[in-house]
Amino acid sequence: MINLDTKNKNQSSIMQPMPFFQDEALRLDVINDAEFKSIPFINTNEHDSIDNENGSTPRAFLFLDADENLQIATPELFCKKLKCQSLDKIKVISIFGNTGDGKSHTMNQVFFNGEPVFRTSPEQSSCTIGVYAAMQREQGVLCLDTEGLLGTTAKSNKRMRMLLKILAISDIVVYRTRSERLHSDMYEFLGTASKAFCLHFTQALQAMGNGSTLGPAVIIFHETHYTKPLESTVEESAEDKLRNNFALLNYETNAFSSLRYVGIQTDANKSTNFQKISDALHLEIENTSVRSPRQPAVVFKAMKLLNQKFAGEIIEKAINPFPEQYFTCGAHCESCSRRCQRSMGHVSDGEPHFNTQPCNYQHQFGNKLYLCKACYNNGKEIVVSVRAQAQTDTAWSGLAKYVWKGDVIECPYCGEIYRARQYWYGNKSPEASVVHVQVVHVWKGGNAALRANAHSAQMVLDSVNSISEAFTNISAPWAKALSGMLADKVAPSYWRPNQEIIMCHACRRNFEKSGMPKHHCRGCGEGFCHTCSQHRVPVPARGWLQPVRVCNDCYQQLQRKSDATPGSRPTNDEGDILVRKYGETIYNTISSVAAVAIDYPKAMIKDSARPAYWVPDAESPNCFICKSIFGRAEELELAKNSSERGKPRGSSNSKIDARSSGSSSSNGGSGPRVGAAGAGVDGPGDCRRHHCRRCGQAVCSNCSKRRMPVLERGWQTDVRVCDACACVPSGSQHSGNNISSAISDALNEEEALPANGLCENRRESNRSSIRSNSSSSDCRNCNASDDVKAKSE
Repeated sequence: MINLDTKNKNQSSIMQPMPFFQDEALRLDVINDAEFKSIPFINTNEHDSIDNENGSTPRAFLFLDADENLQIATPELFCKKLKCQSLDKIKVISIFGNTGDGKSHTMNQVFFNGEPVFRTSPEQSSCTIGVYAAMQREQGVLCLDTEGLLGTTAKSNKRMRMLLKILAISDIVVYRTRSERLHSDMYEFLGTASKAFCLHFTQALQAMGNGSTLGPAVIIFHETHYTKPLESTVEESAEDKLRNNFALLNYETNAFSSLRYVGIQTDANKSTNFQKISDALHLEIENTSVRSPRQPAVVFKAMKLLNQKFAGEIIEKAINPFPEQYFTCGAHCESCSRRCQRSMGHVSDGEPHFNTQPCNYQHQFGNKLYLCKACYNNGKEIVVSVRAQAQTDTAWSGLAKYVWKGDVIECPYCGEIYRARQYWYGNKSPEASVVHVQVVHVWKGGNAALRANAHSAQMVLDSVNSISEAFTNISAPWAKALSGMLADKVAPSYWRPNQEIIMCHACRRNFEKSGMPKHHCRGCGEGFCHTCSQHRVPVPARGWLQPVRVCNDCYQQLQRKSDATPGSRPTNDEGDILVRKYGETIYNTISSVAAVAIDYPKAMIKDSARPAYWVPDAESPNCFICKSIFGRAEELELAKNSSERGKPRGSSNSKIDARSSGSSSSNGGSGPRVGAAGAGVDGPGDCRRHHCRRCGQAVCSNCSKRRMPVLERGWQTDVRVCDACACVPSGSQHSGNNISSAISDALNEEEALPANGLCENRRESNRSSIRSNSSSSDCRNCNASDDVKAKSE
């Protein structure tokens, strides 16, 4: 056995240990560490640094390779590479920039007096790959030279992540750019770094005990040859200009502790002067108010933590050299936000919007189509819809079936396949029984078929109303004459017959033209309008012991003498008025029952069938265009008189007068209109409330005479639209607020030129009605009970 005894000098040289084992500094470290085994240790190559014989010129060593692998295993090895003690305090300075802008040369000149610590080369194919580190012992600075941006690589995303991690552990960051003007890639890199630091790196660094929430100080080192660098003025510094540019590009720099600009202009034939950047770096190194020097082990652990947390493969997608948005349609699906895949201008060519990707269902859009399940199983896609009325039903029978059985689904091949209330109980939803659901995209201005389903109940009511109005228009004169004859049969003998009453006995207003109902004064028996016969007092001389309607003259006479006999016509006996009393009692009873049994259910059906975009009746007392108040002519007269009583003598109600002139110009002198919209047909002086099918605003008949399809709202046939919407081109895709703005534009044009039958008097009435007060609506509310009594009389 050979005994190697180093203490025995007499042994031969063969038996002596080799000299390099005696050098403790160069003895190989054998570390049994599981983490060390997982990190491939790559020996430094010609770029790595081994101190020369004198040990005076350090060389940079590879810290991170291009695959983000740490080349140092432990903090002890990291300190050994840096030639420093574990208790030393250092600051980390890293440099970034585009490839070829002289980052390595800048670090050599600023920190190592031009010594080639970081390798430089004039070759095109030579550049820094990964991150190299070198220690500047005099200033206590760890210098990191990074891989350049915009360099040719197949792993640009991985390179970006590596650079962002290096920036996160740095105390000072230098962005080196050599260009005549600052490029957008600098703003993009620093803005992305700030966002990544705030969202990801801060939380990770705080978890390891780093309490600082501010990132590094950033210095932008800008060198030009032919243009001037940024200059600070009294009003705005160079840094403020940079911050404005960041904000203009929607980038933030709030993660950085400070932002500084160092700009120099160098002649093309002279070398770069690094004095300004050197001075700026020296100030930042001495500044410890935000970030203090750290031990090398702390820097190494921070880098190792970020490298372990943010690792893994990144899908490298090649940049599309042909952006689709340059030439494809700009429409987006309102439900899934996907873009139309057809070329621009396809709508004018008659092609609808299209996208091959599936859409997401949203209840607010109702973007699903029903396909007949039986036909779908047989290979046919037949679109069916939920409607309120079958195609074979008439208006009245369809309404009755809708009230009794609910909505219906019809297939052109299979017929009626579903009723919502087919049975008393146990009715299934159509999706679970008879239809196949297909979710479709929702394009603005399109999908008219989907919206048509929501209006089917209103379409049924419209058809019923049109038939009812036609029947009423034909039968109105005969019904009016017949009711007058029956009223005369039960009238007292001292009442003037209805066929003889043409005008109001007091104000001489023509009943036929104004549409005002006739009322008999219980005192004198003459015919009056409601305005001239509002008083209620007993008339004992005529047999009316309870307060009844009397005219103004009889009221004054009875106030002076209660048992006086007004008028000149005598009363035969008490039985002369009994028939009229019984008739009024029966009529009032029937009217009350009809209001509960007919009017209330009818109003409920109308409210449930109305589309959601229609303006509610309670929010639309006036016509949206001409500002006329909806209702009957009798209510207009009440409002007019109430307004005039509240005004000083000599002043006129401009609102009522303007509406009167506007109504007479378009209605043949029928007079103004005011009140709540009734369910019947417009009589002389009446103003019913209608809804425009395009904008949903409430309008009167004179302002909505046009009929046209409204495809963007789902109305396939000719429906009522207001005059303002009729001015908007049907091809334009207006929806929501856009329709309102288009209507406003149309109204503005209407003010400039007479259009759609609106004459100058009517436009003047609109202006007057807007300026007037709202006292008429108050009068209408307070006289609602009188109107009910007036009907019965």
